[in-house]
Amino acid sequence: MGRGTSTVKLDIQDLITGTKHTERFRSGDMVEVTELDEHRCQFLYRSDGHLHLMNPETFEMYEVPESVLEGMLRLLIRSFGGAMEQICSRVKPAKSMLYPDKQIQLLMPDMSVHLSMFQPDPEVLGKPIAVKLPAQAVYQVKETQVSAAQASKGTLFKNADLENGIKVQVPEFINIGDKVVVDTETGKYVKRA
Repeated sequence: MGRGTSTVKLDIQDLITGTKHTERFRSGDMVEVTELDEHRCQFLYRSDGHLHLMNPETFEMYEVPESVLEGMLRLLIRSFGGAMEQICSRVKPAKSMLYPDKQIQLLMPDMSVHLSMFQPDPEVLGKPIAVKLPAQAVYQVKETQVSAAQASKGTLFKNADLENGIKVQVPEFINIGDKVVVDTETGKYVKRA
């Protein structure tokens, strides 16, 4: 029987330089939390691997790499040898969560998103580290099968293509042109809009 303390091994990434390395933490280790600047932004468009966002209050424009789209990112900030802030680089998502490439498809022009920026120095423009979609969003059904009326005890579902190319399962009463609410974390139908 082992009597040692348990450890957690993490692959972490420096927020400023982007360098990655592996770190081990014991169950009693303390980590320092750093504050992130949160901005509510409006998604404008995608181009060349970047998301273009605008702060609707200040009209400040941000060009953010698609890689910061937050679907599965879990932030871990730690003080390490002179306040080097870090972020987890490889965290496996829950099976119900969408990968960032699927979340990118859920982005629609004028959608409100949250931008998290790391700003170690107030004199320097912060570095965008995460973009989070709203919990739910409304989309129009572009294509779906015509349902044949069947007596059933439960709700029957059918495939539907949304205006952004995402495929979801919707109840059979949903028709082409209807608007539906979709959970942006799971990509599943929530309700009719």
